[in-house]
Amino acid sequence: MNRKKLIALAVAALAGAASAQTSSLTVFGVADAAVRRANTDGVGGITSLVSGSYSSARFGFRGVEDLGGGLSASFWLESFLNLDSGAITPAGFQRRSTVSLASRNWGELRLGRDYTPTHSSWARYDPFGYVGIGAVQLLILSATGNTPVTYAFGANPNTVQRVSNGVQYFLPRNDWGVEGQIVHAFREGGTTANDQHQTTGGRIGVTKGAFSVSLAHMRTHNDLTFGYFKDTALAGSFDAGVARVSGGIRRLEYLSAKQDNYLLAAVVPLGVHELKASWNRADMSGAVRNTSIENDRADQYAVGYVYNLSKRSRLYATYATIHNKGGSRFVVPGAPAGTAGATSKGVEMGVNHDF
Repeated sequence: MNRKKLIALAVAALAGAASAQTSSLTVFGVADAAVRRANTDGVGGITSLVSGSYSSARFGFRGVEDLGGGLSASFWLESFLNLDSGAITPAGFQRRSTVSLASRNWGELRLGRDYTPTHSSWARYDPFGYVGIGAVQLLILSATGNTPVTYAFGANPNTVQRVSNGVQYFLPRNDWGVEGQIVHAFREGGTTANDQHQTTGGRIGVTKGAFSVSLAHMRTHNDLTFGYFKDTALAGSFDAGVARVSGGIRRLEYLSAKQDNYLLAAVVPLGVHELKASWNRADMSGAVRNTSIENDRADQYAVGYVYNLSKRSRLYATYATIHNKGGSRFVVPGAPAGTAGATSKGVEMGVNHDF
């Protein structure tokens, strides 16, 4: 083989290696704002301009590099964004900040701050995207009243949605539709006030055609807990074409306090229009310290309408109400805190744009 052929082969080999190791960077986000009127019986109401009621307002950066042989490296940095004030609160990339090494055949190893498995098993079946006055999270994340969440975490950050200092493994994509993940987060000797918890959990599910089901469990220990705060979620959906129906149950428990959340929901697509509805119940049992929560319950009802202007832009309107019983004091976002057993309701209308 002469010198010219050798040089040509070397150049071709280098070109092949360069093409195998391609990389990309994407800037993405959501701009979302709505006018909201929220009211609590016996207290009054508040009218406000709010951010992120159809989907969370945010911006971020993600990149991926193809390392060849089905292997890739990537990162994801995502921040909160408040369109009503222009503020970035909380600061930094607290929505998600991860770096990953993934294999097409062996799955993904992901390090950093990310969603918990139980959140992933629950939020995906909420027709209101886990935000706004119709979100199913309202009967979970409230920092008021006596619940397993407030018992274990007080008013501090908790692990029912995100976890910091996490190491996660995700199953690879497969033809059976089986998906899953396991996670362990290090407390690092820190405090609940600084969102530092020791957390272990996982998720397993199947998404195949019109059918989807997901089961997840998490256990959290921190400087405030005696034993573990436990979070278990089972939910699923079926897309019948004319409507997508979903439902599930999620249990939160700490010591003798238990909270069972039940969800039934539906989404009806009508061309560029979309109708949504959900019922969500939080049913308490046991006690928080010396206070019984046996008779505490809340029911949330929500209906929504979406008009899709394009694939990236839409108008929306939502109405929701929360009926408390016993000592429950849940309220819709933006409504003033009320007394035990009060009813809270709200309506919002806004515009959403993905970029």
